[in-house]
Amino acid sequence: MVEQILWVAQATSSYREAAEAMERLAGIAVSKSTIHRQVAEYGKVLVEKGQQEAQEMWESGVTAEPREEVREEVGISLDGVKVWVDGGWHEVKVGCCFDFGPGEQGEVKAKGISYVGWYGEVEEFRMRMWWHAYHHGMGLDGKGVVVGDGATWIDGFVQTYCPDGVRIVDWYHAMEHLWALGREAYGDEGASEWVKKVEEKLWAGEVEEVVLACEQVLRERQEWSEAAQRVPGYFHERAEQMRYPTFRAAGYPIGSGTVESECKGLGWRCKGRGQRWKEEGLQAIIALRSAGMSGSKEWKWAWEQMTMAA
Repeated sequence: MVEQILWVAQATSSYREAAEAMERLAGIAVSKSTIHRQVAEYGKVLVEKGQQEAQEMWESGVTAEPREEVREEVGISLDGVKVWVDGGWHEVKVGCCFDFGPGEQGEVKAKGISYVGWYGEVEEFRMRMWWHAYHHGMGLDGKGVVVGDGATWIDGFVQTYCPDGVRIVDWYHAMEHLWALGREAYGDEGASEWVKKVEEKLWAGEVEEVVLACEQVLRERQEWSEAAQRVPGYFHERAEQMRYPTFRAAGYPIGSGTVESECKGLGWRCKGRGQRWKEEGLQAIIALRSAGMSGSKEWKWAWEQMTMAA
């Protein structure tokens, strides 16, 4: 029964809903406090076991066989979501691994997606993400195709844990920067024409032309927000991560919809009305929620780890 309680707890939006679901669907009366206690107990086991193995593997050398067959290339997408924890809004780092290939409409389609989340030090997440990727197709010989918003903490992950990987700035995040500058310069109605012209250059991989276009806009007047002033530098510093024609030709994903799904899933579970978390409780539900969103195979493995250590 404990496994059912844990699965329902991560799949519903609160411990109250979990208790109601257990009673309605299984005819089992379980109090909110009992569910809370079991999530804390078993989720903590999952968190600590994973982090311990990740640290040992990285510091002492890999000894464990990957749980999945190593692929030549594995998709990795990274992002973050804000959650109220420890008295304020803090970022939970999230990531996912996936296989990718051509879809029916010629688009790049992701499959076999598995998720991981972490609240804490960024280096702890990077190491856990590497451990997760190692077991989900990257191994020691696979290449990570890493899609994100271009944040420096994502660059740090690639540089340290998969230096042979490919870094790609998510297309939609890049476009958000263009739209923000366009709206500040020309207003909501006037921005479209400018953004459309610059978007064509970006789609063609002409990042240097995008930088020049942004700089030209900023010369039109003196006063701009700090965010607007940073836009040319954002594209200049990440130019090699925006060679979209090259990425499309290689069949790589250029969007981060896979990890956005996890951000929404964790947000839905952890940002409900009145929810306030402490670090340990948040870590526990993140671990369970990540396993639950990753499908039956990942959940089975997670349950085995929890019962072995309990």
